[in-house]
Amino acid sequence: MAEDSVSLSADELETADENNYRCAKLGLPAHIAAFLKRRELDRDCEQILCDQSLLEDVAANYVIVKKILSFLSWQDKLMCKNVCSMWRSAVNTLQKEQIGPSDFAISMRLSHIKNGVRLLQSDCFYTEPLAVLAFANMAGFSVTAVCEVLLTCPCDPPCDKDHNLLDVVKNLVVMPKTCMLAVKASYISYLPLRNSLTNQHTVSRMFGKHAPFIGGIYIPLIPNVEFHVINVKSLSDIQENFIKTMDKLSETRYVKGALVFVNGSFILQSVDDIIFLNYLQDLQPNIPYALGGCIVDDTVTDTEDMTTLVDGINTCKDLVSFNLISVGLFTVPKNFDELRTETGVNFDMFSLILESSDWSKAKMETAINEFSKKVPHYEHSVVIKMSCVGRDSKHDFEQNFFRAAFPTTRLVGCYGNGELGINKPERTKPEPRPSAVKRHRTEPAPHGFSLMYSYATVFVYFGWGKITKPPETT
Repeated sequence: MAEDSVSLSADELETADENNYRCAKLGLPAHIAAFLKRRELDRDCEQILCDQSLLEDVAANYVIVKKILSFLSWQDKLMCKNVCSMWRSAVNTLQKEQIGPSDFAISMRLSHIKNGVRLLQSDCFYTEPLAVLAFANMAGFSVTAVCEVLLTCPCDPPCDKDHNLLDVVKNLVVMPKTCMLAVKASYISYLPLRNSLTNQHTVSRMFGKHAPFIGGIYIPLIPNVEFHVINVKSLSDIQENFIKTMDKLSETRYVKGALVFVNGSFILQSVDDIIFLNYLQDLQPNIPYALGGCIVDDTVTDTEDMTTLVDGINTCKDLVSFNLISVGLFTVPKNFDELRTETGVNFDMFSLILESSDWSKAKMETAINEFSKKVPHYEHSVVIKMSCVGRDSKHDFEQNFFRAAFPTTRLVGCYGNGELGINKPERTKPEPRPSAVKRHRTEPAPHGFSLMYSYATVFVYFGWGKITKPPETT
């Protein structure tokens, strides 16, 4: 596995001090860096004395080892795989068993920072991540905290610098992998499960954008599923990056779903600006896929983007990434159905669009309940919600209706000023929109271009594992 970033050298830190840089880019934790570089790590710690024969017996017992390793984070499991073949086998088995998602949040509301700033997570990140989807409001995207008040502290010992909280999330959750897609928007949705440790951080659109907040979803490795991020940094990149990448992927894989985030600086003058997304349908015309997205303020997807963000903080500039469009793709092999039979792990994605005409509570509830009946319910699931700010008080109703229909599904997302989506499965044809309904900016585009919506909400539902409730047949 490639190293995601490297720690600042002594010379770099000295230069940072000379320039009064207050925010330091985080590097790999010392033990992970030593593991990846295959070098010995000297620790200043006192050795615990214990019965050596007992220790050997425990370390050689598969059942005991597997139980102990099951409580470790995925980064620690990564290193344990290299102890011996038995430990590697135990970790590989756990990777197939511990496939549940987790959600996480950092809130800087006064009530949550009295005892330090903590990344609160609903569960341990037991298995190597497939994808980490993080959503930060305007303040949360660039806010920093002094190293020593961060819990768990990313530096050992704590340094005298501040750290960007989005960088802290990347450091604690993702590194040394590069599979995080972070989105900046004015407002955030975050709806953990009712009895979750993170439930205290539940937010809706009404959460103040000036109080820093980051919320996200951790999706573990799922057998045969891959996550790809394509960044379009200029219009020429549509051909160079998106289409060529899709051509390569389509040789062996199908797209199950796509998340699309369009930077607000990339003004969409017409539906033609986003028509390239229909290339997915050209590549797999008979294989349906989910799609959802919205116009946001910015995205961060890799180490270079994070470095740009930290540099902007240090120079007091509101620097943004050069990502005009970021597309997160979830793909499976073309023989996925055969492989699914072998592993016993299902995976699929579905998407639902609540259009501007779905303005009443009755219509919203009907559409969500219909969607719930048409799609299978899974042992593990998450949903990404992308909505127009202009839907106002409708947001809470939508989330509550979705939670009622999918009570064990974690929800996270953001609000923008233009939505993208596809209905998978197709919705029942709605009744004609009454003329009394107002506040609509535009009608959906004609068929073949119908990706852009206004005053809409898009739900993208991920499900994997065993099917607990099959779709209803009509």
